[in-house]
Amino acid sequence: MRKFAILVFVLVLLVVPFTVSAAPPTHAYVQFGDENAGSPFPPDHDRSFHAVDKMVPRTVVISQGGSVTFNTTPPHQIAIYKPGTLPEDINLHPDFLDDLALPFPPFIVPDILINDPEGRVVLGPDPDFFGHVEWTTPAGTFDEPGRYLVICTILPHFAEADMYGWVIVK
Repeated sequence: MRKFAILVFVLVLLVVPFTVSAAPPTHAYVQFGDENAGSPFPPDHDRSFHAVDKMVPRTVVISQGGSVTFNTTPPHQIAIYKPGTLPEDINLHPDFLDDLALPFPPFIVPDILINDPEGRVVLGPDPDFFGHVEWTTPAGTFDEPGRYLVICTILPHFAEADMYGWVIVK
């Protein structure tokens, strides 16, 4: 009987550490775009476009009520959608696209910013063409558990380079 008790004790010591998990962090950092990726050649040369316009990491896990800080390279804009929203749910119809004013020279790029409000929880700052923007999600953004879709609102970044990712809230 004593050998059996020792065996059970040893098994409990081996199994318990694998069944108890730590709570996820309350805060995460994401690099939103990487201007140092790819090559200086045109984007179609080596798919640099696809390397530059990514989220790293593409998925982060935080605890309920937490936040995420995005270090954004030029020119990107972040939109976060409610749990359950998938990339294919984002409406890319021209009625949901806005113009973008470029600061050099004053020039308008028509229908390039995705503005689909359906399920959108928060919209980040306007694209900055001259520097990095560090933006932390406002309080209340991640109050509900689930998998939130994060996209770049610049149409070719989202639609062609798949610039989207996830924040998982537990």
